[in-house]
Amino acid sequence: MPADPAIDLGLARRRVLAATRELDGAAVREVLLDALLVSGVDATVTAVIMPVLKEVGDAWESGRLGVAHEHFVSSAFRGVLGELRLPVQGPQARTVVLACPPRELHDLPLELFGAMLHARWWRVVSLGANSPMAAVAEAARFLDADAVVLAGVRRTAFEARMPSLTRLGAWVPLFVAGEGAKALHSPPPQVTVLPDDLVEAAQLVDARVPAAGAATAPAVGDAEPLVG
Repeated sequence: MPADPAIDLGLARRRVLAATRELDGAAVREVLLDALLVSGVDATVTAVIMPVLKEVGDAWESGRLGVAHEHFVSSAFRGVLGELRLPVQGPQARTVVLACPPRELHDLPLELFGAMLHARWWRVVSLGANSPMAAVAEAARFLDADAVVLAGVRRTAFEARMPSLTRLGAWVPLFVAGEGAKALHSPPPQVTVLPDDLVEAAQLVDARVPAAGAATAPAVGDAEPLVG
């Protein structure tokens, strides 16, 4: 869904950041709901949520904000996205398993990516941070998943698990993302490294595993689920 000119996403970002400074969850929710419902998931994530996360992180490093603000904003964003995530059903729905490998603890960007896929009619099953590879494979088989996405900031999170990645990628489309994935010298041929741009990455995954009857599938933002 293209951004609506009636929504100033720059202003929305500033309002969310101001509310985060005050630990005002109600204000964060109000602004994000407006942006998501009018401008859609892609625009809100890229123009509001991701910039706010960076600004809060920078402010924490410089001592202008505390660790409480980082935890608050992450929880607030997860809550709003979860609140509006509607069930994805029907023959056009596909299933993706999201996870961070062992010792990878920062799963919020992956959750935001999941919201983008959800808006493209994917059923998103998230295993969260620090997920054993055996659990990822078990979930993918149990769900008969159409794709798996792993994200990590450390190269060793993937390098140490090349045999598992190769086996998993042999029977399900497997994508890896994050700084750790980008740093891989030679990922297995069955594994696709996703670009940094979340919208581009979501489009790549969506195109790689087309929905049944894709020619008549609802356009992003034109039908439920409205947001991820």
